[in-house]
Amino acid sequence: MENRRRPTTILVSGIFFLLVFGGLTVAALSTAEINAATLVFAAVSLFVCVAIVGALIGAVRKPPEDE
Repeated sequence: MENRRRPTTILVSGIFFLLVFGGLTVAALSTAEINAATLVFAAVSLFVCVAIVGALIGAVRKPPEDE
């Protein structure tokens, strides 16, 4: 039972992190002034979100094999 819950817990944690990080990014960008630093912050945040989504999709499509 423990082996079955661990991947699900990790996926749920990743989705939760993505939602919180994305929400905080949107809140920060909506209150910020548009300048070069803001655009760099937006690009880095978008890269992190895309990387996390890619990792989560990869984990769902090909879960680790049972030992």
